[in-house]
Amino acid sequence: MRRGEFVCRFVWVARALAGGGLLAVVDWPAAVKALAAGGLPCSGSEGRVLRIAASIATGVRVDLSDCLSTLDDSDIALVVKAMLHASGRRGADGVTR
Repeated sequence: MRRGEFVCRFVWVARALAGGGLLAVVDWPAAVKALAAGGLPCSGSEGRVLRIAASIATGVRVDLSDCLSTLDDSDIALVVKAMLHASGRRGADGVTR
């Protein structure tokens, strides 16, 4: 989700101690809570991808059957890339996007 309201509410940026680069932190539990309460405007597929991302990032529980069964090919490809990245297989996914 690239919406400004998401970034303003749930993403914090700070300078990393080592190297001085920027570090972004997402408050995934708060984002999912806002989504469940209807306080986060997004499409159904955006909400499902957000739930999956939160689960990968912080262990937020998600019903994969519900989330995956209605995503289109593009969104499924993003989920596959995220899963491979999380498992240490960065760039080895074979998924084009």
